[in-house]
Amino acid sequence: MTSRYEEFDSLRGLAALIVLIGHYLMVYPAYANYKYDSNSPYMIYLFKETPLRLFFSSGNESVILFFVLSGFVLYLSVTSAKFRYSTYLIKRVFRIYIPYLVAISLAILAKRLLSHIDLPFITDWFSKSWTALDTPSLLIEHLLFIGQFNTDAYNNVIWSLVHEMRISIVFPVLVLLFIRRKLKYSLLWLFVLIFSSTVCLYLFGSSVDITSIILSFHYSTLFLMGAMLAKYRHTLFAYTFKMKKTVKTSLLMWAIICFMYEGIIGEVDFLNNYIFRDYVVSCGVCIFITMSVSSQTVSTLLRSRMLTFLGKISYSLYLYHLISLFSFMYLFYNKLPTGLILVFSFFFSFLLSSVAYLFVEKPCMSLGSYFTRNKQGTEISNVPIVLKRKIG
Repeated sequence: MTSRYEEFDSLRGLAALIVLIGHYLMVYPAYANYKYDSNSPYMIYLFKETPLRLFFSSGNESVILFFVLSGFVLYLSVTSAKFRYSTYLIKRVFRIYIPYLVAISLAILAKRLLSHIDLPFITDWFSKSWTALDTPSLLIEHLLFIGQFNTDAYNNVIWSLVHEMRISIVFPVLVLLFIRRKLKYSLLWLFVLIFSSTVCLYLFGSSVDITSIILSFHYSTLFLMGAMLAKYRHTLFAYTFKMKKTVKTSLLMWAIICFMYEGIIGEVDFLNNYIFRDYVVSCGVCIFITMSVSSQTVSTLLRSRMLTFLGKISYSLYLYHLISLFSFMYLFYNKLPTGLILVFSFFFSFLLSSVAYLFVEKPCMSLGSYFTRNKQGTEISNVPIVLKRKIG
C-alpha cells in the first residue's frame, strides 16, 4: 500500500508563501535597501536578523527548498520501474512549461495594459519589472524559456523555473552518472561536482547572469542532494523516527539556524556569499524534509487542511503573486495606502492562484497523463510528481 508525501506539498506551499511575503515587502525602500550593520528601522532589523527572518526574509532560501525537493521527487520518478524518458519529459513540460506559458502571457497582457500609468519611483527592485521595451526578441526568449534572457521584464520569479526546467531535462543522466550504488561513491561525486561548481562561480561569478548555465550547474548539485536523500529515505526516515523527542527538537532548531544563515552571519563576505550560503541552507532543508515525515508532530501539522490547500496551489501562487502585486500597485498606488494595496493584492493572489490551479494546472497534469498512456491503454498517474512510501 502506498501514500503520497503530502508533507512535501505543504513545505512547498509554505516556501511559496514566504517568497510572496518577501516580494511584497520589497516595495518598501527600507526593506529593499537593507544592509547589515546599518542604521535601518528597528522593524526591518527584526525581519532581517532575528527569527522573524524565517517568515519575512527567506525568499532565496525557499527557492533552495524547491530545488532540493525537486531533486527528491524526480529521483523517485527516474528510478521507478515504469520510467521512460519520453514520458518523464512530456510530464515535466505539462507540469512546468505550459502553466508558465499561461502565467507569462497574463503578465505580458497586464504589463501592456497597466505599465503606461505614471508611477513614481518605488524601489530599484520594483523598477526592474514592467519597464522593459516589448521587443520581438524578448517575447521569443520568454517563449523559448530555457535560454539566457531578462527574466525581470514581466515576472521575475521565472528565473528559478528556467533552472528547474533545464536541470529536469538532464536529471536522469545526472542520476545515472553520479548517484551510485554505494553511498561513498555517490558522496564523492557530489563533492566533486560541488567543488567544480564553486570554482566556476569563483572564477566567473561576478559576470554571470541569473539564468546562466553556470548557475544551472550550481543548482544541479542541490537537486542531487535531494536525490541522495530520496535514495536513502527509508533508512534515514526510520532512523530519525526512532529518535527521542528532544533530539528531534534539536535537529529542527539546527535546521532553522541553517535556513536563517544569512541573517545570522550578516556582513561577512567570505562566509555570506551565495555559494557557501546555498549549501548551508540546503543542509537545513534536508533536515526539514526528513523531519516532516519522521516527526509525528510536524507531519500532523503539515497535513492540516489549510497547509495541504496551500501546497496544492503553491506553483500557481509562485507564478501569479507578482502579477497581482504589480497590477494592484499600478492601479492604486496614488489612491490607497501602500499597506492596504498589499493586503488587497495578497488576497487576490490566492484567488488568482486557486483559479489557475483548477483551470490551468490540473488540466495540464491530466493532459500530461493523456499523452503518456502506454500501448495497453493503461494510464500512468495523472500527477506528474508522485511521491510514494510504504505504510503498514
